[in-house]
Amino acid sequence: MNIITNIAAWWGAVVATFVIIWDIYKWKHSRSIINITASPNMTTFGEIPDHPRDKKYISVEVTNTGAQKTTITHLLSSHYKSLIFKLIKKTDKNYVVLTPAFLAPKLPHILEPGERWLGGIEQNDELEKLSRNGFLYCGICHSNSKKSVMQRVIIHKEN
Repeated sequence: MNIITNIAAWWGAVVATFVIIWDIYKWKHSRSIINITASPNMTTFGEIPDHPRDKKYISVEVTNTGAQKTTITHLLSSHYKSLIFKLIKKTDKNYVVLTPAFLAPKLPHILEPGERWLGGIEQNDELEKLSRNGFLYCGICHSNSKKSVMQRVIIHKEN
């Protein structure tokens, strides 16, 4: 009888451990999971009224691959002087980006699960210089996290 009790106790411990691991997995994947892609040197296609055609933009694509909706509140950019400053999270410059209406839906924007939001940042000489002299990041703030979600942007000089 003692061996049967031990087997039942071990079986119960193993099953309980798997149930806890499964609940943690479900909890981690039930939130909003935000992914960002930032692409520099983008231009517009077609005619946009009162807008010069030769301007360049950093296209920022945000997708929600989680199971919970979130609200994008800000589009932003940050610069770090060096890798050490990046590691200790000491920014050199921070920007809140005001996106023109023709580039993206107005913020704040509710991002449902499986949905994507596309925004843009006007690429100017200052951003190009910051990209070459340190680490330039673009990202968003959203309602389900205290931390912003950032993506590094490397702007290569065009010939």
